Amino acid sequence: MWTRRRPFGIFVGFVTSKRYVGSFSHPSHTIVNFRSYAKMATTSLQSYKYPTLADKTLVSVEDCIEAYNLKPDGIAFVDGSWYHRSKRSGRADFEAGPRIANARYIDMDDIAAKGPELNPKNLPHMMPPPKLFAAAMDAMDIRSDQHVIVYGRDGCVFTPRTWFLFQQMGHESVSLMQGSLEDWISLGGDVETETAVALRVDALDLSQPATYRARDAQNVVGMSDMIEAVQRQGGEGSSDVILDPRGTSFDKHHMPGAVNIPYRSIVTEENLLKFRPKQELEALFEEKGIDVKTDERIMLTCGSGVSVCHLFVALAECGRDNKNTFVYDGSWAEWGSDERTPKMSIDLESN
Repeated sequence: MWTRRRPFGIFVGFVTSKRYVGSFSHPSHTIVNFRSYAKMATTSLQSYKYPTLADKTLVSVEDCIEAYNLKPDGIAFVDGSWYHRSKRSGRADFEAGPRIANARYIDMDDIAAKGPELNPKNLPHMMPPPKLFAAAMDAMDIRSDQHVIVYGRDGCVFTPRTWFLFQQMGHESVSLMQGSLEDWISLGGDVETETAVALRVDALDLSQPATYRARDAQNVVGMSDMIEAVQRQGGEGSSDVILDPRGTSFDKHHMPGAVNIPYRSIVTEENLLKFRPKQELEALFEEKGIDVKTDERIMLTCGSGVSVCHLFVALAECGRDNKNTFVYDGSWAEWGSDERTPKMSIDLESN
């Protein structure tokens, strides 16, 4: 049986008549609104920097446990488990437990741009508007001053997308745990096993002003930018670099000029939630003829804007300034469905 230490109680969620709120359930089963705890802690936590986490995107499970044991209220653990072409549900796993103590769940398909106004093509898990993201963070009691650590379950690969979501919404301190929930448990990390309710954005009241500070995404582009990047391929002078991290689907169809660096080559074979060391990542880009320090734009595209985030993280780990690295959020889901866009395949290139 999974057990946990309970210094602060158990994080649970419930729906009121107006909105979803986060709270703690004490052993006595009394429901207490978590906002009162958060307000009391805010002043002392705003300037706190964790020695084992400071300024690092990729952090070990051991460092995460150390930081949690040092000051748990300053960290927001976020389960970003999401599965591609699988019957497995990250939301269902989170709600059933176990989970890291007081963790929240981010559903990239739910906290996303939806509807004819924001997403007229009905593309999957598009970057949400800041107002929606901020309301979701308030509902889950995630503060802008907390250090967010994104983690996933064993078998999950795509936690970098959740990291990218927080990074693009302007969250100052956000890291990726290099290992799974199961690794956390095996090393003695604090967990809870009771069932929980993960947020659904339908429960949010967007008319209320947000406390969480969110911004517009800075490194996300649309189809017009990608058309421009494709048109610049093979011409005279400088041109944008297009990278695509898909696997076998890249061979079937991709954008003209795109270079394939499969996302699975970026992570270790033993643990798909763990990135390869910097030296190996640098060698991987060099082998593909990619100058990670180029001043030209590097445009990243994949199937639906998820695995592409592995490349965004890897480039940054190799020392690239993010200002000229861009993710095409619509990716092949949009490009491939448009009859007007040019498309290539390995068979066409070999003929």
